Amino acid sequence: MTVKPLVALDLGSTKVACAVGLPREDGGGFELLGTSVVPYPVAPGGWLSDPLLIGQTIEQALDATALTLDVHAALVAVNHPALQREQVRVSAALGDEPVTIRAQDLERLTHSAIDRVLAIDREPLLVERLGCAGNGFDGVRDPRGLSATRLAGTFHIVTMPVAARRALVQAVESAGLEVARLTYTLPAALASVTEDDVSQKRVVLIDASGLAIDIGCFVESVLQDLEVVPAGGVQLASTIAAKCQVTLDQAMAWSLEGTACRKPEARAAIEGQWRSCGEALARMLKDQPRPEAILVTGRAALADGFAEWIECRAGVPTSICRSPRTSTLRELARQISLTVPIGLLELASRSWTAPAARSGPLFNRLIERTRTILTEYF
Repeated sequence: MTVKPLVALDLGSTKVACAVGLPREDGGGFELLGTSVVPYPVAPGGWLSDPLLIGQTIEQALDATALTLDVHAALVAVNHPALQREQVRVSAALGDEPVTIRAQDLERLTHSAIDRVLAIDREPLLVERLGCAGNGFDGVRDPRGLSATRLAGTFHIVTMPVAARRALVQAVESAGLEVARLTYTLPAALASVTEDDVSQKRVVLIDASGLAIDIGCFVESVLQDLEVVPAGGVQLASTIAAKCQVTLDQAMAWSLEGTACRKPEARAAIEGQWRSCGEALARMLKDQPRPEAILVTGRAALADGFAEWIECRAGVPTSICRSPRTSTLRELARQISLTVPIGLLELASRSWTAPAARSGPLFNRLIERTRTILTEYF
């Protein structure tokens, strides 16, 4: 069976970032075939308000990779200002006597947790199993193989509006692709940082994109806590443009100057956004173990002094989150833009398995002959 390339898309509020990778048959990651970052030709009135415009930009992003590949599906990353998260604990009876915990028992527990928190107008975007408890054990993430009469589990679930998901799927399908997997941007961004010393730590990741500021706390790459500030870079630029009576492009340029911006109105708006981010970060870190590192990605990672401001405020070493695969790119903005789609490929390659060896012609003929006999006579 031929290994097919994977297409990963990050659909932002101002651009589409695309990465194409080919999984290695030995399961050792993937080969990066091409990347592209294409802005929307015109500023959309609202995120996902024009699925056809986004679909056209996706097509341009695929063409910009300069790869002549026949692809039909895509891995898609998404975030949304209206994300909600909830932590829930559920339990299920397994038997009167201790029985071995199986994969289907964990699936039943997961469905129970989703049913507990899911509203009629929302769909799950991320479901993390934080830990399970049973007879003689507690806090075990993967209890398969252990024995218990009753299994309890704690889950962290992130949901998004159904309308937003439908609009996103429509945008991808208008480009002639099918959404093979929908992933939250935070785990994808963290996956792009492949160093073991990061994935095994307690890490806070701040994704300050055009839509919102998402702050997630990861423990061994598992999302434990989440804060969403619905004040992204696009809203900040719009505020600056209205207060200073300038174009949106000029306002976006000023927003990247950080607190060093010489325009008092623009500087006040920037300080207000940073303050909201700092307050959300303080709420997350309150009464919690100190993180070993803070990573910053998204548009605000380009803002002058933002990472340093976060480091001073939290007292934790802070750096920019970007994939080592983008180190050869000169532009920092392009490196950061490709962080999420490359992280999608990293996540997909970890769960990808090489196809089984093909059977010989004689064996195939025997199987086909047996199938024909069973169909005709039974």
